[in-house]
Amino acid sequence: MISFVWKILNILERCETMKKYWKKNRLILAAALILGILTSVSSAGISILLQKIVDAAVSRQTEVFERLFLFAAGYILLLCVMNYVSALTAKYLTQRMIRQYRQDIFKGIMSRRPVRFQEENTADYISALTNDMKLVEDNYIAALLQTFELLVMFAATLIILLILSPLVTAILLTAFLLMFLIPAVIGRYLERRQELVSGQIAVFTEKLKDILSGYEVLRSYNRIEAANLRFQAENEKETQVRFSAARLFALNEGLSDTLAVISTLMVIFTAAYLVLTGQITTGTLLALVQLSSTFMAPVMLLMQNVPKIQSMRQVIGRLNGYVADSSALERPAKEIPSFEHTIELDHVSFSYDKETPVLSDITMQIARGGKYALMGASGCGKTTLIKLLLGYYEDYSGSIRYDGRELRELDPDRIAGIASVIHQNIYLFNWSVRENILLYEEFTGCELEEAVEKSGVSLFIGEKEGGLWHMAGENGVLLSGGQRQRIALARALIRHAPLIILDEGTSALDRQTACEIESRLLKDEALTLITITHNPDPKLIRQYDKIYQMSNGRLENQLKNSYTG
Repeated sequence: MISFVWKILNILERCETMKKYWKKNRLILAAALILGILTSVSSAGISILLQKIVDAAVSRQTEVFERLFLFAAGYILLLCVMNYVSALTAKYLTQRMIRQYRQDIFKGIMSRRPVRFQEENTADYISALTNDMKLVEDNYIAALLQTFELLVMFAATLIILLILSPLVTAILLTAFLLMFLIPAVIGRYLERRQELVSGQIAVFTEKLKDILSGYEVLRSYNRIEAANLRFQAENEKETQVRFSAARLFALNEGLSDTLAVISTLMVIFTAAYLVLTGQITTGTLLALVQLSSTFMAPVMLLMQNVPKIQSMRQVIGRLNGYVADSSALERPAKEIPSFEHTIELDHVSFSYDKETPVLSDITMQIARGGKYALMGASGCGKTTLIKLLLGYYEDYSGSIRYDGRELRELDPDRIAGIASVIHQNIYLFNWSVRENILLYEEFTGCELEEAVEKSGVSLFIGEKEGGLWHMAGENGVLLSGGQRQRIALARALIRHAPLIILDEGTSALDRQTACEIESRLLKDEALTLITITHNPDPKLIRQYDKIYQMSNGRLENQLKNSYTG
């Protein structure tokens, strides 16, 4: 028993991060534990009540029997209420802890720098926040709370058994020791299987998300049947991995049940012999049989819970890695970047894999209020250069300075207050048009109206049911490409960022509308504009202060008001 308790404590010690959530909810935890103790002891006490009732019946003590009957009715009613309140408190505690843990995991994921975030597929994150959370809820938190109650019930039952019959107690303890050999052997294998289950669930979620996201492509090429077959294969893999773990659980539970039945039979025959020899009463026999069941039930559930709790060590370790990333939100504050004068790149080079250069020896200067065009073929490094400017990466050589201060020393999360990027591929949330512009940030009605007007959202929103409250659909599926880009432009304009970057940001618009929007941005003297393009408009390109030509990660030319097309 001592080794079992030590094993539980060892598991808790290895899940260090989870202690924080137990402490956060210590009052509710205390209530859950106290209620668990009361219900467990009360459940074990039923055997004494049963003994008294049977002995009173056998000895024909009518008055005692009637009093016991009334007492038993009240006792069972009270026990029912206690069981309900105890279960409700445990579930409330579990849900609070899961909510807090999931929130910290999400914060950790979202606090990752872009490079770190992209190391894992979004399906892995979704799986961690859904499937793995369910595993933690069932196989760790709920299992631990139940384990505590079972230990209390075990202790209370053991004390009563010792009082009633030391011989029967010795038989049950022998069976108990034998039964603990099972989880000791199975637990190590089950831990590895549970980690495989978690990993396969993440893979399955990733494949499923990929197939559903590509519905239109599959439909247009008549590959729906192929998708069905692909899903069938992935579904089979996921089911097989789950079943491999389920087999071990079944083996553990089957062996436990068998030993429990054998132990109960031994207790019945032993107690019956003691009745025959006059050493105990009939009521005591019935109490011993009932106690043996109460004794073995906790043991069986403990045997099932210990491997479950052990199996969660690797899963919780991986989830705690996400929680650790949330410490980035509490890192020492860096200086707040500013852009009152210039952004300077001085001999900047960058490579994703340390071997193949993406950018080489880039030197350029961006002045406040200036208009710049960055031209070049796809894959020449234009977008990577912009990401460097926005603080996505820190492992570049050379220097990037905002108003003379090195970017590495500035808070990269605050760059968003300086620069707004309008990408070619616009992502819209499944929110209303209004919410997609505001992104849950507070702006005045005048600011929203101005952004809607300047971006051209006003040209189509009047035709939509609900106006600005019209739903965009998943990734803007209910809107055209041009409408999505206008919303993205409004999203940037409403924030009055001093720097706007058009990364092919008007490519989905018709030529005339794209020219109109770009021309409006060029005329705004307070606005700094960087336009990334490979197909510039000859009339507009001449309005830029400088034109940078990129090729193979290098700035090949720097032109000024001399573009000839």
